[in-house]
Amino acid sequence: MVVAPTIPRHRRRGLTIAPHLHADDSSMWHSRRHTILTMRKTVSVYPTRQEAGVAAAAEASTIIRASIEKDGRAAVVFAAAPSQNEFLAALRADSSIDWPRVTAFHLDEYAGLPASHPASFRRFLRERLTDRVPLAAFHELAGDAPDLDTEADRYQRLLADRPPVLVALGIGENGHLAFIDPGECDFDDPRDVRIVNLDDVCREQQVHDGCFERVEDVPHRALSLTIPFFLRTPHAVVTVPGPAKARAVRDALEGPIDPRCPASILRRHPGAVLFLDADSGALLSRIY
Repeated sequence: MVVAPTIPRHRRRGLTIAPHLHADDSSMWHSRRHTILTMRKTVSVYPTRQEAGVAAAAEASTIIRASIEKDGRAAVVFAAAPSQNEFLAALRADSSIDWPRVTAFHLDEYAGLPASHPASFRRFLRERLTDRVPLAAFHELAGDAPDLDTEADRYQRLLADRPPVLVALGIGENGHLAFIDPGECDFDDPRDVRIVNLDDVCREQQVHDGCFERVEDVPHRALSLTIPFFLRTPHAVVTVPGPAKARAVRDALEGPIDPRCPASILRRHPGAVLFLDADSGALLSRIY
């Protein structure tokens, strides 16, 4: 069973502050208080990305096991990105999860890429999770389908047939959730799955993450689950490590709730829990 690490940290009104942040700093606490008033669930900052990933996996495990105990099964939507590596490694090592009762989905996929492509999110999840635990099913979003609208409709029906209890998310450098970039973000999107255009910051991040060698190689379009679908999913475990995410995290937690930062909508999700490391949470103590 995966157990979250015991890490000394200060707690006030449900917000977790890591040891490197001082709760008696009045200028920092003014900014922190704004976060507390807009988040309905906990934000935890851990010293390392490994500890953040293990703690996120422990939270996800609790949710999955509770769903299985209540309903006899659990459906989960997984993110596919390097930010999820520690989370997925800890989760697949959790022997307390009855994996044959778990159905897996994923957030998004590049348009035109086959599942065999090294950057495919289907391949990413197969290598890190779905080929390594005995799932009930792994429903793949086919970015290389001949008709992307038809594929989006098919996946939307699958999600409706087996509504997930949990969505595992990251936050992009531009504040995106899944592939919902700022220019594509609609908090009232009528669809659960749709075709999206990837902005330049998103495409550059794929190079930073090592998914592609050049930005010219990154597809311009993708299929993605949408913001309203995430908000309807009862639980969201959001794992966001690394210095490249610090500004997006600050904007998501302390800026306005606005489509220009899609992740800011997480503050309206009653079941969202965020797991940060010292790098990604580094800007949360500053007033701007």
